Formats: sequence, C-alpha cells, structure tokens
Amino acid sequence: MTLALRDLEDTALPPEGHPTILIIDDDPASRDWLAATLSVEGFDVVTASDGPEGIAQVRAVSPSLVLLDMQLADSQGLSVYRSIAALSTVPVIMVTARDDELDAVLALEAGAADHITKPPRPRELTARIRAVLRRCGRPGPPEPVVPRAGNVTFGPVCIDLARREAMVRGETVVLSRKEFDLLALLVTEAGHVVTRKQCMERIWRDKKMGDSRTLDTHVKRLRKKVELNPAEPDHVVTVRGIGYRFKP
Repeated sequence: MTLALRDLEDTALPPEGHPTILIIDDDPASRDWLAATLSVEGFDVVTASDGPEGIAQVRAVSPSLVLLDMQLADSQGLSVYRSIAALSTVPVIMVTARDDELDAVLALEAGAADHITKPPRPRELTARIRAVLRRCGRPGPPEPVVPRAGNVTFGPVCIDLARREAMVRGETVVLSRKEFDLLALLVTEAGHVVTRKQCMERIWRDKKMGDSRTLDTHVKRLRKKVELNPAEPDHVVTVRGIGYRFKP
C-alpha cells in the first residue's frame, strides 16, 4: 500500500529539500496517521505494510529516511532493519508501541539512527527526522529563516513583524491588518498546519467559529497577493477539514 505526494512509478529522487520518508508499519491506522502527519509537514511519503514490501520500496524509491515499526510481524522489526542495512545506507528510525528502555537499546545497538515511542507527538517526530537528516547530510523541508529580531523569511515571503511590513519575491505588498496577521501566523508556524479554530481565536477573537466565512474571505484575498496563480496556490495551502499551512 502506498500513500505518496508523487507517483511511485517515477523512481527519480525528489527535489532537494523534499526528502522521501518510507514508513514500514503493519498497523493501517498507525501507518496512515504517520503518513498524513509527515505529508502535512512537507515530506514526500511512501508506505509499506510489511517487511518484504518495505525492502522492495527501499530498492525502488531510494528513500531519504525509513520509519520502521519495531513490532512489525511479531517483533521482526530488527530483522527487517538488518535486511535494509545490508542493501542501503539509508538512516532508520525505529518506532515502537512500548515505552521500553530495552527496545530503545536494541534499536540503537543494532545501528538505528534513532528510536521513538508510538504514537509520537507530531512536532517531536518531525524534529527527530530533521535531526537525523541533518546528521546524514540530507536536508529536510526548509524552515523559516530569522535573520534578525523581528524579521522572518520563509520561501518567497519576508515579514518585518515590528514594522508590520511584508515582501513577496522581493517586492513590497500592501496588506490589511488582518491579512498581515494571517500571513504572519502561517509563516511563523514554520510550515505546520494552523487549524481554522486557531486562526479564529488568534486573529478574530471577537468572532465565533460560525463566522469563519471571514477567514475564507481573507485567505482568498491573501492568495491574490502572495500566489503566482491564486486559483492553484503553491504557498497558502488548504489542509482539507483541518485548516491551512504555508509551504515555502
């Protein structure tokens, strides 16, 4: 089974800055949650439901990193890890449902790059993956750059928080107060999803979620000022049923 942001038949490596994470997990709910979480964070994702499929994906896709369930197929995760290590230098993070020190020791002594307990907290998982990719010289999705106090640069957008000014692709854009607040919220969240509820609570404190059409209107206006093609946004992206994320 595969969940991906690109066609798996195209076995070329993903663009720089968009590493591919291979998830090997025989629990469909866990596998799909991990895949959705990492996709939202800007990673390309492929999945496998058992060891043989996972090993085949390592050969076919050349992932940047593997998340491997240690309890896969009756605790055969370490065996699958050894098979992967025999054919590739791809870093592997072992994932277990048990908060067990022995599991962590076994994973790390076997040569795994890291170990994390299931279910991982989304930001901790992302941080661990970024850390492993940095150690291996494989950059993760870009994070905002803060060149000096009050300024945030992310993708084509540079925001001066103190002056409440914004530039897109090097050109100043005129934003209303709420448009600026919305853009600043999305950008400073480092590419994480911001829920509709969070937008309403932090920008429109005097309105209820029932008035969230206001948010839709401001997102539409913001896209006209940020996107090259507002009808097919590349940066202010809707995460269906949840909220919005700013992609660099």
